[in-house]
Amino acid sequence: MDYHKYSDEELILYIQNNFGDGFSEVIDRYEKKLLGYITRILKDEDLSEDVLQETFIAAYENINGFDPKRKFSSWIYRIAHNKAINEIRKGKNKVSIDDAPEIASSEGREKIEAELGKKEVKKVLEKEIETLPLKYKEIVILRFFEEKSYEEISDILKIPISTVGVRIRRGLAKLKSNININPEDYL
Repeated sequence: MDYHKYSDEELILYIQNNFGDGFSEVIDRYEKKLLGYITRILKDEDLSEDVLQETFIAAYENINGFDPKRKFSSWIYRIAHNKAINEIRKGKNKVSIDDAPEIASSEGREKIEAELGKKEVKKVLEKEIETLPLKYKEIVILRFFEEKSYEEISDILKIPISTVGVRIRRGLAKLKSNININPEDYL
């Protein structure tokens, strides 16, 4: 069967009606995306791969609970998000939910760009994202690395769209104050 022609929602409806047949296509479509997202949160590749497997198992086991009228990517990202947060709460990861940025750079934007170049500035910015409190970090990752819309982020994190906007602005402001550059120029 050629599953590539189906949208995500059509594929899930097919899977629901055919006792899980076709779920391998879901894995093909989402494996790299979800692994990247989970790894950005956990910063541990081995643990991230385990969480990815747990995500797919949970998605498979609960596939009949998915409403095809909704967006599937938000649903599966929500599962991955929950699994990653559970790992953080278990203490198996060095990331803390209450992490606060503690590293502030006194160098100006021009000096950083002159020394490091745009590519290096992006690396510094990615390191600084790791210092953000989790509630800002996860939103910045979803918006700028996973390219999710405000609506999708709202669905994934189960928070109001207005809260998504506020957290994005606050997260970017924290990054800007820490490294004295406009993060949106590099994300």
